[in-house]
Amino acid sequence: MLTMLVVDDDKFEREGVRYLVDKFGFNLEIHEADSGENALEFLQTAKVDIILSDVRMTGMDGLQLVEHVRSQGLQAKIIFMSAYGEFEYAQRAIDVRAIRYLLKPIQVTEFIKVLSLAIQQCEEERQGQAQLERMEQAYLRETRYEKNRLLADFILGRTEAHSGATPLIPLTELGEHRWLRMFMLDARSRFFDRTSPDFEQELAAATERPGELVHLNEFQALLLVHSTPDEAAEELSGLAGRLSGWFKAGYGQDIAIVVSGLIENAGQLYQEYQAMETLLGNKFFWEEGAVVQANRAMAAGEGDVTSAVNEVLEEIKQHIRRNSYDYARLRFEQLFDTLQSSSRLSPVYVKYVCMEVVKASFDASAKKNAAAFNKQLEQVHNTERLADLRQVMQAILEEQAQSGAVFGEGKSKGIEETVRTIEQDYASDLSLEALAERVYLSPSYLSYLFKKEKGISINKFITLYRMDKAKELLLTSNRKVVDIGPSVGYSNIPYFISLFKSHFGKTPAQFREES
Repeated sequence: MLTMLVVDDDKFEREGVRYLVDKFGFNLEIHEADSGENALEFLQTAKVDIILSDVRMTGMDGLQLVEHVRSQGLQAKIIFMSAYGEFEYAQRAIDVRAIRYLLKPIQVTEFIKVLSLAIQQCEEERQGQAQLERMEQAYLRETRYEKNRLLADFILGRTEAHSGATPLIPLTELGEHRWLRMFMLDARSRFFDRTSPDFEQELAAATERPGELVHLNEFQALLLVHSTPDEAAEELSGLAGRLSGWFKAGYGQDIAIVVSGLIENAGQLYQEYQAMETLLGNKFFWEEGAVVQANRAMAAGEGDVTSAVNEVLEEIKQHIRRNSYDYARLRFEQLFDTLQSSSRLSPVYVKYVCMEVVKASFDASAKKNAAAFNKQLEQVHNTERLADLRQVMQAILEEQAQSGAVFGEGKSKGIEETVRTIEQDYASDLSLEALAERVYLSPSYLSYLFKKEKGISINKFITLYRMDKAKELLLTSNRKVVDIGPSVGYSNIPYFISLFKSHFGKTPAQFREES
């Protein structure tokens, strides 16, 4: 309903206007003011579409009132009424963009005509504003689709951006913030395609810092947030822990979170994502709702670098004992970055750390070759440059990985059975729990084995297979997009369209039209 303010110091005149509005069925909410000052005070707290004001009043007159209104940027439709028809008044009414200047006593037909015109103009402006807002929303959606696709391309290495030369800031539009970190959010069950439209706003409020959410699949998403080089590891763990608790309390979801290292350019998005993927491949060993920092040793301050090194060294040993050499090699690379950048650690201590890793590999090996073990220790001891030591350790861990990464025949068959199930039932609600039950493995262990053998997470494999099937249906059938989505496992059509565009750079409709 439109609102009209009637301003006149004569109560009889105000009541006469109200009577005419009611009598001729104008759908208006009427307010009254008996002076220009009171009217201006009312306008400070209320939105008014139409102002019908007398010109001559005690104190602030109608023209002065409207000049104040215009100076404050208010766009109400103005109608003046006065018993005087002086040219000066009419001219000033034009200057403040009044619709009409009515002479008292008001003629009913003229009043109806002028008020109808004001209402029509208000409604046309409202419709125009609504259309403009719809266009802006459509533009923002399209811009967001494009930005998410571009981010996904950088993160997944589908562009040349991983050369590291492209600046990050224009890509993310996070304003003045130069540094970012990625939080990989990994759900135990299907989640990210079933959230409400307000989910991203709620997540942003929970994060309490600028960020962007990139959907990878219905189980995983990446949250890019503002950070700083001196942000403490404890602060990052605290933020990730709060987010994990937020997911549990609000959605009943156990979300594992991996925190990346510091990111300054687009090329690092790809590198950090690869490191996080490798870490996530070992979530079999994590507790529910775990928080893991890919940069934990690198984030340590100079004062506690020794304790941080010892902590990561122990972690590397544990994963060598579990025969998880891909993870051990990644953590060693990060550990070595810390060793290399610290001015407080002696060469003797650095070699001691490396020898501890070699010893852990020897202890974990099924066939203990003492001669080879002693040769490796000798190589570490005899290196004279840090760069040479790094190469020696890389070669040792690579050799151990090749000799130790042996899976039983039963496990390989279980993985192949899982692949066949995905290929046959991709349209259904494929949960990790259901897949694991078919091959008599725990969900977390199946996830671990699948990544170990296929080099890709099970969730990503499902998503890529569904996207390929969607593309095939778009090219070989006339089925509508709203039918194709559910047929490849996505009942949430907006999410399906968004995910498809992230993968192929076009919406399903655009892909079909241009193919």
